[in-house]
Amino acid sequence: MGSKTYEICEIQGDGVGPEIMDAAKIVIGAIKEVYNINIKYRAAPAGDAVKKETGSAVPEESIKIFQECDAGLKGPVGESVRDLFLAFRKRFGLYVNIRPAISYPNICPPALRPDINLVVIRENSEGIYRAMENEVIPGVWTVTGVYTKETCERIARFSFDYAMRRLKNGTGKGIVACAHKANIIRKSHGMFSKAFEDVSSEYPEIRFENYYADALTAHLVRRPHEFDTIVSTNLLADLLSDLAGQIAGGLGMTAGTNMNPEKKIGLFEPTHGSAPDIAGTGKANPIGMIRSVSLMFEFLAEAHRDNSCSKASIAIEKAIEKMLSSTELPMELGGKLNCTQVGEHIAEYIKNRI
Repeated sequence: MGSKTYEICEIQGDGVGPEIMDAAKIVIGAIKEVYNINIKYRAAPAGDAVKKETGSAVPEESIKIFQECDAGLKGPVGESVRDLFLAFRKRFGLYVNIRPAISYPNICPPALRPDINLVVIRENSEGIYRAMENEVIPGVWTVTGVYTKETCERIARFSFDYAMRRLKNGTGKGIVACAHKANIIRKSHGMFSKAFEDVSSEYPEIRFENYYADALTAHLVRRPHEFDTIVSTNLLADLLSDLAGQIAGGLGMTAGTNMNPEKKIGLFEPTHGSAPDIAGTGKANPIGMIRSVSLMFEFLAEAHRDNSCSKASIAIEKAIEKMLSSTELPMELGGKLNCTQVGEHIAEYIKNRI
């Protein structure tokens, strides 16, 4: 069993961040107990509240802590989200953003169907999301999106590898769908699309599908259960992943990976906002945060070849499935469980070996 101590950079964030982080740590406590994985937290303040207090949304000390840790676990932040994007995703080259969308029979509705199991992979480092804006003359602004062949090929190869992994472990269908707007943005998006077409020839086991992003949104609503691995550019994948998360049950369920697998650096977070209107009420759904913990253990398993972390990741997913198949549901899904109770229920399933 595991014996290594993993240092986790803990960024609580704003709004509901601290309470969903606490629920996630209840689940991590169960993982530590069952799988003998040692976890040490190092607090790294960041977000709106920190900016108000110190003048900086991401103090250099917090960046240093993240750099020294094995992984980062982050709650949602408010208006300072761009500051954190620059401090973490861009600074550390976290070019892969994985966002699962999984539904279950007992949560339909709000899920559109009971059999959705897909991931949206977002190229996390380029495109318009870099927000390189310029005022040409007063009242006229331009925004520049940068795309490089190397980065397009890198995310394409990662996506096919990931789809292959999903196919082998029984969670995926062996399909990669590339979404873009190469019919309009012909050169940059055309290069993105071509990178996937070229790389697809190296993966005969994986079916490659090419979509214009606007058409894919319609297909996602009509037949979400037929998709497996969807990949797109930075901005478009952000939109597609929110749609996928909503049709699979709601944004409170959605988790995200920000990582550079080659450098073994990863930051894990729910993809929803800080929801200040329900902060402190217990209404927040921590499943997105808890699923981020599952993604974190999956990353640690790969980065450190630690089978205990792999088992931990699988156990969390199974415990989430078990809870969402019961009559005990989070408030967001029409149940009565508050934020803390959701964490406690999932932790109990893990302690009981699901």
